[in-house]
Amino acid sequence: MMENSIEKGPERIPIKEEVMEVISRFEKATTFVRELSDEQGLYLLEVQAEGKEPGEVTQYRYQRKGTFPNHNESLETVIQVVYYQDEIPVGGTNIAEYKSETGQWEEVK
Repeated sequence: MMENSIEKGPERIPIKEEVMEVISRFEKATTFVRELSDEQGLYLLEVQAEGKEPGEVTQYRYQRKGTFPNHNESLETVIQVVYYQDEIPVGGTNIAEYKSETGQWEEVK
């Protein structure tokens, strides 16, 4: 009997366009806030959208799994949403997780 020996290469890192495609499922009109990369690629991307009421802002944040400068760290590669009212966070959650086994984003229900 033959063993199935698939060697795992380095984990594939989503590129900015892929991350923005996932965010666009939730929010069409976003404004760029911040983008940080290292030698492996994108590790942090933040965009935001104006809320319906004055002072409301919705921020979307992509964070790659790992530990990075300035206390940016995550156990999973995720996209989070944080809701702000007058610059104070009032809620938020993960909205999508990247599955490195499949190379696909899965929306968090």
